[in-house]
Amino acid sequence: MPLKVAYFAHHVDLYGANRSLIELVLELRDRGAVHPLVVVPGEGAVAERLRAHGIECRSVPFEKWMEERRYAGRWYRRFGQWIGYRQAARARNRANARLVPALSEQLREAGIDLLHANSSAVPLAEPISQTLEVPWVQHIREMPERHYGLHLDRGRHAHGRTLAAADRVIAVSQAIADDVYRYASDAQVRVIHNGVVPHRRYAELRERAEARWTSVGPFTFAMMGFIHPQKGYEEALQALALVRKRHPVVRLLVAGGGREEWLRDMVGRHGLADAVELLGFTDGPFEVLARSHALLVCARDEAMGRVTVEAFASGIPVIGHASGGTAELVQRGVHGYLYDAGPDALAERMTALIEHPEQARSMGMRASLDAEHRFTIERSADQVLNTYHTVLDHHGK
Repeated sequence: MPLKVAYFAHHVDLYGANRSLIELVLELRDRGAVHPLVVVPGEGAVAERLRAHGIECRSVPFEKWMEERRYAGRWYRRFGQWIGYRQAARARNRANARLVPALSEQLREAGIDLLHANSSAVPLAEPISQTLEVPWVQHIREMPERHYGLHLDRGRHAHGRTLAAADRVIAVSQAIADDVYRYASDAQVRVIHNGVVPHRRYAELRERAEARWTSVGPFTFAMMGFIHPQKGYEEALQALALVRKRHPVVRLLVAGGGREEWLRDMVGRHGLADAVELLGFTDGPFEVLARSHALLVCARDEAMGRVTVEAFASGIPVIGHASGGTAELVQRGVHGYLYDAGPDALAERMTALIEHPEQARSMGMRASLDAEHRFTIERSADQVLNTYHTVLDHHGK
């Protein structure tokens, strides 16, 4: 009999974490290993995609228990802002608590065996696990404080107690595992990388990869994902401006939603309107990567970098900041380059790829072959399913 698992998605859009969740759910469902039910915080693209594949979704308006806080003005204004943020956090906590009894009863009636929270931002898994007396797996895909600068509503100690209470924490990289241990040294953590691409797709993508190298001009870099200051977009634009002094026809494709107006203004300030193409949100990353010769990952403390693996699978090298999960994925001079300084160092590595396209091609092909052995949806699903059985055995279920 398949396991009945309730999954919790932390937002409604199709960014990396939710795309990885959908791939996992479909793989385990199609194997007959899991009968999934997905709880989403509202209607949107995630629910639409899941229902299109025949996956049951429940829309429950819970709110994340962490937020970005911005302070401005003199001390008394900042104090007032702090009071406002604190009151909002308490209101979120009360609203989430009111949802627990009814949702717990729904999941009890559905015969749920196990809970799987897809992000540390999900607030409901712990209390429902306690109510139903079923195990709970906490999937961590982000460093909320280090990466996004988020404030934890209940504070660091309470956050750590929650992580320690999970029957198992799945971290998408060793960098994430290390971050978890900052809050909860006794958490039960297992590192399982996102799969990203099914095994059969790697060969298909490699066949397409050669076309980009037949005529390398203009050399095109790509950045993909949620547009946010913490993702290093400004540094990438500064580096691009430096590179253009030597290679004026170089281009940058940016695919993603978020703070698009902020990015558009910054492109104008740097005089790069003719070099940067803003594509908006796209659900087809491989189409963008097919137009590119290299990917830039400039975020500090990136959790893992799903888009990094997508670039590898597409046969292109990656230039990434030497921090977080990116440093685990990119081997210097093999899959691309790492840099640990600012825009000057990034520009130097971008220039190296532009001036040595054959080397760029070679690194892209090596990255694809290596990723095929490390990052498949099938392998990730195997490890997650093994984790489910481990925690269920521990509970005697």
